[in-house]
Amino acid sequence: MKTEPYTLPHTECWSILSQGNQQLYKIFVSVPDSPAPEDGFPLIYVLDGNSIFASFTESMNLQTRRGEITGKKPHIIVGIGYETTEPFNDSRYFDYTFSPEIDFLSYHPIDRDFPPGGGGSLFLSFIEKQLKPQIKQKYEVNTEKQTIVGHSLGGLFVLSALFTSSSSFQYYVASSPSIHWNEDFLNTAKQKFMETEPKAKLLITSGELERDHFSQMNEKAKKLNDELQTHVSAKFDSEFLEFPGEDHTTVLLPLINKTILFMNDIKQQIK
Repeated sequence: MKTEPYTLPHTECWSILSQGNQQLYKIFVSVPDSPAPEDGFPLIYVLDGNSIFASFTESMNLQTRRGEITGKKPHIIVGIGYETTEPFNDSRYFDYTFSPEIDFLSYHPIDRDFPPGGGGSLFLSFIEKQLKPQIKQKYEVNTEKQTIVGHSLGGLFVLSALFTSSSSFQYYVASSPSIHWNEDFLNTAKQKFMETEPKAKLLITSGELERDHFSQMNEKAKKLNDELQTHVSAKFDSEFLEFPGEDHTTVLLPLINKTILFMNDIKQQIK
């Protein structure tokens, strides 16, 4: 019996070297198998692309088949990953944090060394100045409807990007954000952010079973959303959602489904 490798249809991947931190990134791209709208396809940028790009792509393809009925529009999906066959790479510690300080170690010491952090601004600059221009050149895109999704440290990056560069995207999805990692930086950036009038939508999510994490991940995420709710306006909105029965890993699949609704501006209550 002859066998051959399986690849996702209408996807491709290529590598790009960051000019800022000399990191080599593997870029995964899924393009809808349909004509582009007049204003181009909306975009979703997915952090930790090695681990969840394929799941996002399969879900998007399945759920947008009858978009004229469901209101779910096909998006170009851009997964940002690393040159590895593993789901995650330690370079994410540097890329997804905006401060080299690890705040939680002051109250929850861990007997291990962590990779260096604090490269978030360089990583955001890479996305803005290198990756986005290449995506715009290669594909028909709508730069006025862009989403970024990150989980855990990636969720921290999404919040930090929103607070420091709110015009970079229109939809921000922070899944189980590791607020405890760079909490001081995030609080300072949040205060400056709340003095502005941003035009963006934010979704913060977590799994119910993450309530027991030492970091108080869910509590801090909900508290952050409550604070941001005081800043809700016609241009900015935030939402917090806790998925019943899900933990830090299993939360990713319901997150994908909710994200597709969120970036299509479809309101749906999860009970």
